[in-house]
Amino acid sequence: MIYRDLIKLDTKTDSFSDITKKVEEVITKSGIPDGLCNVFVKGTTAALLVNENDRMLIEDFLQLMDAVAPKGKLYQHPENGHSHLRATLLNNGITIPIANHKLFIGEWQNLLLFEFDVENRQREIVVTIYGP
Repeated sequence: MIYRDLIKLDTKTDSFSDITKKVEEVITKSGIPDGLCNVFVKGTTAALLVNENDRMLIEDFLQLMDAVAPKGKLYQHPENGHSHLRATLLNNGITIPIANHKLFIGEWQNLLLFEFDVENRQREIVVTIYGP
């Protein structure tokens, strides 16, 4: 069986959102207790990451992104080239096992959405559940 739903999320530039609970709500709604969950963010300047939702760690991560693809540098894509480059370093889609209607992740793992664009956006996150 396949179940698909959308999560719509308003984001702010250079921000992150923990979407773990929102994705688990979709899993529960699907009625599929065990299987796989694919999460895909539509867009080229946002990305997904599985990691710890710790404020200091997130700040370190954002500093790393700034070091790798800094704002203010001249890019061939001048409007938001750094946003696209930062997003390519992560994933636009992640597949995670599910068990008992929940993401089968470690204690400190969370599903994080990063917004790298230069303006606020409304993101669409496609959640597809596969199971028996």
